[in-house]
Amino acid sequence: MTTALPPLVFAATYGSQSRHGTALRRDAQRGLLHRVHPGAYVEAADWARLDRRERHVLTTKAVMAGLSPRVVVSHASAVALHGLPSVDWPWGPVHVIDPGRDRTQATARVVRHPGPIDARDTVEVDGIAVTSEARTAVDRSRTGSFADGVLCVDAVLRRAAARAGCFAVPARRDLRSSAGHRSRVDAAADATRRLLSERLDGEPGTRGLSKARQVTAFGTPWAENGGESLCRLALLELGAPEPVMQVEFFDGEGLAGRCDFVIGDAALEFDGKAKYDDDAMRAGRVPSAVVKAEKARERRLVRSGGIKAIGRCDAEDVALRLPLARTLRDLDVELRPRQNARMWPHRQI
Repeated sequence: MTTALPPLVFAATYGSQSRHGTALRRDAQRGLLHRVHPGAYVEAADWARLDRRERHVLTTKAVMAGLSPRVVVSHASAVALHGLPSVDWPWGPVHVIDPGRDRTQATARVVRHPGPIDARDTVEVDGIAVTSEARTAVDRSRTGSFADGVLCVDAVLRRAAARAGCFAVPARRDLRSSAGHRSRVDAAADATRRLLSERLDGEPGTRGLSKARQVTAFGTPWAENGGESLCRLALLELGAPEPVMQVEFFDGEGLAGRCDFVIGDAALEFDGKAKYDDDAMRAGRVPSAVVKAEKARERRLVRSGGIKAIGRCDAEDVALRLPLARTLRDLDVELRPRQNARMWPHRQI
């Protein structure tokens, strides 16, 4: 799940006290190289082009080169290597599980979590041993924020359904095929949810377990990206009824459209910036043409009879909460925060 990263150069390959090792340190002092980790360097220009996730992945590779083969990348670092979504990418140390330790050891560069780790919970990503997506979701749910846990679990549930072929587009799109599609996706996600719950039941200690179980119950495979996961979490916190996601509506001509969130007879669409800013997403159209097409789609959705009103929100609305609350009230969605203080009713554990 990682993009192509620039190659690392290790001083140990030539000997740290060799002329080549000295030259690497000199080039780092001159700003030609960036020191990723003691003894590990990358071209400074390449480092500058990387985003935070890519930098953490490259740092993880540098750190793992000097650790025992039995050590496995875990927690936030595993999230980065798997390309799973995160509220924010870590600036700090690389996280690993070390079967040789019985307690956590944290330094500025590496956090070693105690083992053991089952072989079924280990996979290889770009030649590095990493906790599996399921184990990563369990660890993230226990030790991260509720939001980070939800982002991770949602993505893991969706990937499980995708691997099972549940998102294959049927030859015929109608109400019956749409219902069958939802049933298959939910079944695949529920199987993975049970796997996560079993992992949690076998986890040592109690720290973070209650939160992790809530995250697992809350997770959904219907969030298509991290933005929709956070939007759904915001709806819970604002007191909205639980929405149905990715609902397809049909009219006499076939599929009228699909809505991100449906609450009663109202729909809420989450708009990422890419929809209007990314050339590939616009398919060569200018932004005004995209907006015009969206308006036509909304009119057709309302005419289909499935919904009466459509509202829109973006990442900033979700983060600030108040603009999202205003949009929901404009859609006549009743907000009852106290009722959702714990969880939507059928997801309580």
